[in-house]
Formats: sequence, structure tokens, C-alpha cells
Amino acid sequence: MYKTIYNSPRERELTTYSWVYWDEAFTSEELDKIVSYCQGQGTEASSILGTTDQTDTERVRVSSVRFHHRDENTSWIFDRLNDIIVRLNERFYGFNLNGYDSFQYTEYDSSKLGKYDWHMDTQMGVNTLGATRKLSLVLNLTEQGKDYEGGNFNLNVGMEEEPECVPIPRGRIIAFPSWMIHRVTPVTHGVRRSIVIWVTGPKFV
Repeated sequence: MYKTIYNSPRERELTTYSWVYWDEAFTSEELDKIVSYCQGQGTEASSILGTTDQTDTERVRVSSVRFHHRDENTSWIFDRLNDIIVRLNERFYGFNLNGYDSFQYTEYDSSKLGKYDWHMDTQMGVNTLGATRKLSLVLNLTEQGKDYEGGNFNLNVGMEEEPECVPIPRGRIIAFPSWMIHRVTPVTHGVRRSIVIWVTGPKFV
């Protein structure tokens, strides 16, 4: 739902971007601070909705995660992210959004060949998640080629055999519609760290 006038109306009328990005949302020192805080809070093995068997989960998803809610330690992170989400959505998507109550800190460790195979973040059919996930965001906290190798972020834009490899340097936030099928390829060296957010709203109409 756009609330401002934009001087390229046909772009808004005709273009749905598979992904968009925002660079330098946080300084290098701030990214270090986020990583240090999240590491200090610990993580647990990730899961998949509807699956309780860890072996089944690890066929698809191998990572460690922890959800963080807004408090005196994280409010500055939420404030920064909130502003960027509003700007990206207003500029590119115009989705009717309500918000999100947490961010997910995620680690993909090469010692376990951390990965997340093809999936999408929203649910089709009966939505057991509650609110509809409409806009997904990833903030990369580490640098590919320095902190980790592998761990590419791919989007299926029509052909799974030829996915789009989205560049995510450290500090970049990418945003994409939650219906986009995507994956993180196995991390082969080091640890890939990121923040993931799913912004919800009324179902698409």
C-alpha cells in the first residue's frame, strides 16, 4: 500500500522485484557488536515447521538459530531495521504490512556443512503460522571469502537448475517477497552469520 507519490509510476505498476537491497545499514563496529551480543546469548539447532525428527530436518536445514525480541539490548537494532523495512517496502513493493516481533540470528557452520535447501518463507493453503509472512529480509553479518566460503544465497526465479545468485556482502540487507523460493548452499569453510526477518500482514488480496 503506497503512501507517497513516486515519479516513476509505471515501475510501480508493472515491476515486482525478485529482490532488492540496502547497503551500509550498520557500521563494521556495529555489526561486530551484533555478532558479539547474539553469540553471547547462545543458539540451538534449527527446526522445520511440521517436522520433529532432527534427521529429517537436517536433510533440508543445518544451522543454529536463536530468536531475539525487542528489549533494552536490541531496541537499537530493531529501530534501524524498522526504518529500512519501511523505506524498501514503500519504494519497491507496497505490501500491506503489520510488522514482526523478533529477528532470527542464524549461524551456518562449515564443520556441519551448514545449509538450507530450497524453501519459501510463507505458507500456502491453511496458514498455521498465524499472520501471513509477506516480506523476508536477510542481513549478512559476515564476509564471504573472508569469514566463510560457500553459503551462497540463491533465488529460484523460474528455473531451479539456473538460480539467481544474490550477492550479499557484509552489512547488506536484501529483501524479497516471502513467496520466493530460495536456499543457502552449504558453507564449506568458516561460519556464515546473518539476521533473518519475516514481516507479516493481512493475506494477499
